[in-house]
Parts: sequence; structure tokens; C-alpha cells
Amino acid sequence: MKILNFGSCNIDYVYSMDHIVAVGETQMTYKMEIFPGGKGLNQSIAAARAGVETYHAGCVGADGGMLLDILKESGVNVSCLQKVDAKNGHAIIQVSSQGENAIFLHAGSNNMVTKELIDSVLSQFDAGDILLLQNEINNVDYIIEKAYERKLCIILNPSPLNDEIDKMDFGKLSYLILNEVEATAISGCEAPEESLTYFKKQYPGLRVMLTLGSRGCIYMDEENEIYQPAYRVTAVDTTAAGDTFTGYFAAGLVMGKPYAEVLKIASAASAISVTREGAAPSIPLWDEVMEKMPNLQENTSGGKRAQQKKQIEDYIEQNIGTATPEELARMLGYSVVHTGKLVKEITGTTFSKYLQNKRCSMAAKLLVEKQMPVEEIIRTVGYENESFFRRIFKEKYGKNPLEYRKQRG
Repeated sequence: MKILNFGSCNIDYVYSMDHIVAVGETQMTYKMEIFPGGKGLNQSIAAARAGVETYHAGCVGADGGMLLDILKESGVNVSCLQKVDAKNGHAIIQVSSQGENAIFLHAGSNNMVTKELIDSVLSQFDAGDILLLQNEINNVDYIIEKAYERKLCIILNPSPLNDEIDKMDFGKLSYLILNEVEATAISGCEAPEESLTYFKKQYPGLRVMLTLGSRGCIYMDEENEIYQPAYRVTAVDTTAAGDTFTGYFAAGLVMGKPYAEVLKIASAASAISVTREGAAPSIPLWDEVMEKMPNLQENTSGGKRAQQKKQIEDYIEQNIGTATPEELARMLGYSVVHTGKLVKEITGTTFSKYLQNKRCSMAAKLLVEKQMPVEEIIRTVGYENESFFRRIFKEKYGKNPLEYRKQRG
């Protein structure tokens, strides 16, 4: 399995200043630097520096020599990258003294990806290979259609948000990696975490990674919902934080690591990247991440809501067969009524429905991983009524338990 990243290559002009410029304001900068960047290039470099075979496809302009150089130096295969006689795409990046950033882009060569190039590149990859996409090049919707036909594992990072997103069929994606702003804009849900429920209902089978900045991230699929706190570091420049996370996340999938471990590694790599300046140059190598990760401290103060979500999840997972709202309320130190409201606010549903969903997910996991009789699994996850379990299991997965085991086994 290998990674193909069909994405942008930018030249980043980075201006350091006291704060991000407001409308109508003029501000002097105290430093200007030029770096290789672009979400596509950054994510390719992150995946390659994590140690997996990575190909970058797209278009690079006549002035993009430095971009080719850093891709090659980082171990990225550039045989699918086409040179065009045009100005390369570039970004103007403001970086505040607090490490925050604001970015605007000029597409340039990134907007010259033809359908002929797409067809030629995709013909070199096979079912199961990972395709990594962002929204900084043209024809992304066409890439998704053709990659789906070839049965590639498609990961979309829908950034930057614009009308092109509406053309993309999320039902053909394998993974969606997005931040709070993107999740709210696409789902229409006011609370970012509620968007997870939206995506689960709208696109069954889609695996979603929601990044929450200093509060960490949440991964969700049909069977799992995993929260990973962010690591506590002093931020210098957050420009490539999300791209580093995405590249390392994709690399972790190639390595076949469990999702919980992938989240920890990707979060650590992202945390290390924000401690130094620049986009691509800030992305760490695998060995550095492995060396520093044991000493990084999780930001446990980063968001009370996320902590409460983890407490609820941990309680239910540890007491899957006996969990009650009364016991959860005692553990949290709230009344039963307040706990019920809190669970609905955080999970988007009632305690009872959330518990049923978790029990179904646990049963599905046991069906695949353990050779236990279905009746024993039903008792293990806390169901007394076997027919009720079979009904809600089929509603959730579209198959009865034995059919599900046969398909996934």
C-alpha cells in the first residue's frame, strides 16, 4: 500500500507581525521569509517523513524549483508532478506574535490540473492505495469519481472551504479530515462535535476525523469514537499543524496501526511542528516524533466539554453491560436530570440511545474479533431481549449478526 497525494504546491511568503491585520488596518511587519508550502506539499512531506512510500501529483510552475527540491529531499516521489509554464501557486501568510496565522492564496499552477493528467496518474495506482486530497487544486470532484472507480481509499481534507466542496460526493470518500470551522460549515451544526452525528447519518460508513485545535481531536467510524487530547507545547507558528497531522494520520493507516495509536502519533507530530517557524520545514521526521512523544504532556485542561465526553465514553465502555444514567450521574457529580441534558448536549442523543449505539458497536467488534456465539455476545454487551438486539443491530448495520460476521471476518 502506498500514498498518492493529488494536491497543491505553494510558495509561502510569511510575514511576522504583532497581530493579524484587521479590516482597514495597516501594520508594519518585523520579518518576511519565503518557505515551500501548500497543503498538498506539506501533507506529502509529512507522510514521507513518517517513513511511508508517498507520491505527489499535481502541477508546479516555472518558479517552483524549490518545491521540487524539498519534496525530493523529504523522500517524496515526484514522477507524477507535471511542470507547467505558468506562475506557481503562492500564499501570503500573516503570523502573529502569539503563533496564530491568517492565509490567502493565489492558485496559479495549482489550478491547471487537467483530466488527462488525472487519468494518467490514477492508472498507476491500485485498489487499496491511499489517495490524499485537499481543496487547493481544480478538478477534485473528478479525481474523487475516478479514484472511487479504481477502489482507492480516498481521504479528503476539505480545505479551503469554497463552492467546489458542493461538487464532491462525500459518499465516495473513505475518510474525512476536517477542523471545527469546516465541520460547522458543512454540517450546519452549531457545535462541532454534533457534526459527527450528522456525518454518521448522512454518509454511513464514512470515517471522520474532527480536529479541535488545543482541545485535541475526535475520530469516529461505525464502531469507534476515540478522543485524543492535544499535547501541551509553546506555539511559534501553527501554519502546518493540520497538514502535519493529516500526513501522519495517512501514514499511520498505511502502517496498519490501531486508530488510538495513530491519533497519538499524528497529534505528537502536529504539536512538534508548531514549535518552529515555516510550513514544510517545520514538519518532523518519524524518529524525532518517536523520541519526543513520551515526554510530551497532554493538554488535559483543553476543553471541559471534550473531557466530559471522554468521561462518558470511558464509563460506558468499562460498564457496557450494566451502565445506567444514575451511576454516571454519581460518577460525574451531577443530578440525574443534569446528566441526561449533558449527555444529549455532548453526544446529540439521549443516554439510552447512546448506550444502545455503543452496545451495538461493541457487539460488532466482538463478532469480528472473537469466536463467541452470538447469544453470548448479546449477554456480554448487556442485552436481555435477544430479538430487540437483533432488530437494532440490523437497523444500524443493514445485516443480521451472522451475516455481518461473515462479511467482515
